[in-house]
Amino acid sequence: MNPSTQPVDQPPPRKTTLYCFNCGHESTVDGDWEIRKYGRCADYDCPECKTTITTRPRTSDTLTAGNGVSCYCSGD
Repeated sequence: MNPSTQPVDQPPPRKTTLYCFNCGHESTVDGDWEIRKYGRCADYDCPECKTTITTRPRTSDTLTAGNGVSCYCSGD
């Protein structure tokens, strides 16, 4: 069996890439997304079409057992 190979001219996508399901925009999680912070959560909005891509706990509120931080988005 031959090992699978990736084309040299195109690196594999990064795991931290977010994709807008509405317009197809893509960027790393720390890229150009518009972040709206509220309470203990943060919405990541597409800079092109303003669709909320994901809602996540704010970085200072990482999930630990029993801390009660839950954030939900229709895109998750």
